[in-house]
Amino acid sequence: MSSSTSTATRVTPPRAPDSPYPGSLVPVSEIPGDFLMRQRVTAHYPGRTLSFDAALQKQGDTLTLLGLTPFGTRAFLLQQRGVEVSFTSYMPGDAPFPPRYMLLDIHRTFFIGLGRPPAGDGERRGTRDGEEITERWERGRLMERHFRRLDGQPEGTVDVRFVDGMQGHAPPRTIEFHNGWYGYALTITTLAHQTLAAPGHEASDAPPAPAAP
Repeated sequence: MSSSTSTATRVTPPRAPDSPYPGSLVPVSEIPGDFLMRQRVTAHYPGRTLSFDAALQKQGDTLTLLGLTPFGTRAFLLQQRGVEVSFTSYMPGDAPFPPRYMLLDIHRTFFIGLGRPPAGDGERRGTRDGEEITERWERGRLMERHFRRLDGQPEGTVDVRFVDGMQGHAPPRTIEFHNGWYGYALTITTLAHQTLAAPGHEASDAPPAPAAP
């Protein structure tokens, strides 16, 4: 993946929430298709902002997130195999929160939903793992997804907005993620998205295709 220089000031990420981040991961084998996405993530915390480039890849039974420094070198490697999580940091110091928390944000954005697209537009609701999930669809595209804990712990919602809508498994160029449980927001810009060949099949040599504007 190509490197880029962050325009944000390098800051220390916030400490871990006082209460555990609830939720469960989708087993990687249940995530359809294999893919590689190049992304730029801008994290907004009270009084601070930081940005980094990342590559998110799912192939076979492994989901991998590689985070890069502003200089294009490796910052961390986060992997999920099945539902087991491993993390390697290439930077000094410990992670400020369990790496699994990052995966929960990724899963709520891309993988945890209400199944197949509805027949028509509008809003629909369902529950999973102690959470109410609400989705809003327009013209066959997923526009928003919201998560609320049924026990109210934590209070509030986690909200995901798919700018221009998400159709199928290809992400829109911009996704806005707001975690009202712990008071931070992410802007995820997809720079490129590539479908990968399944294990045992010949992979394409074509470079990742830019995301649709």
